Amino acid sequence: MAGMELRRVGGMSADTLFRRITGTGLLILFVVLAGLIVAFVGYSNPLWTIQSPIEFLTSSTWSTGTIDESGQTVDALYGALGALFGTAATSLIAVLFAAPIGILAAIFLVEFAPPRIAAPLTFIVELIAAIPSVVFGLWAAGDLSNRLRDTIEWWIASSFGRFLPFLSEDPESPAADSVFRAGFLLAIMILPMVVAVSREFIRSVPISLREGYIGMGATKWEVIRDVILPTARIGLIGGVLLALGRAIGETIAVTMVIGNAEGVPSSLFQPGQTVASKIASNIGEASGEIAIGAMAALGLSLFLLTTVISLVVRVLVRRFAVTGGRV
Repeated sequence: MAGMELRRVGGMSADTLFRRITGTGLLILFVVLAGLIVAFVGYSNPLWTIQSPIEFLTSSTWSTGTIDESGQTVDALYGALGALFGTAATSLIAVLFAAPIGILAAIFLVEFAPPRIAAPLTFIVELIAAIPSVVFGLWAAGDLSNRLRDTIEWWIASSFGRFLPFLSEDPESPAADSVFRAGFLLAIMILPMVVAVSREFIRSVPISLREGYIGMGATKWEVIRDVILPTARIGLIGGVLLALGRAIGETIAVTMVIGNAEGVPSSLFQPGQTVASKIASNIGEASGEIAIGAMAALGLSLFLLTTVISLVVRVLVRRFAVTGGRV
């Protein structure tokens, strides 16, 4: 109010002081981000003295080399192609399973489930999202892995493996771990995120659009197909990409079921590795600036990948807010 005396602290108004405090917090975040980037770039620099970034990204060989008499590393070659392939494969598998199931579950919660059913189901979804990654990993390494091998993997391999080599499997000696199982586990882990984000965007579709279409004689299915999904499409895609970012960075659970095998596997039912699992499995053994540089280069590639996905999600969500979901 005009008559209210403006409080001052240390010669400045309370508003100015609060603005500076909040601005300092934002500045700290930028400093941390800049420090992170500088550190990764600095640690990875020694690697580029023995090989190029292109060679790092396109080679599947990971050899630490040997130490000569002068203490220098020789014959070392670090290739991230196998880890990048595993990251892409597990993330794609996760999205292929989680996206349709999550969106359908969100549609049910918003459009069909009565409140007395939707509320406990929503709580269960949130509860699953709160389960620690290591718990999922223990479950997958024990019970889930065997069940997948004997059911879904067997069916896919027997149905498509004959003409799609990357879906083939040796029926006599199936692998104990596989890229597919890691991807399926990731699908379970990101499913709550897909459901939660999709639910919010579906709920944001204006009621007037639904009622207008129903007034024209449309059925519930036609409203979902012609109004809700097209309107919420950009938001749904953004939610799936947000979950994809979580899948790409998952470490502990994936490390426990993917097998951490070097190179690019010839089949999704063979052991492999992701960038995150590669770092987790090798960081303790990395010695020397070249090996540490290779770890930093892996971390930098993962950071850049997740940053790109986050930027795409931000653009899609902003576009949804401006256009209401229309392309």
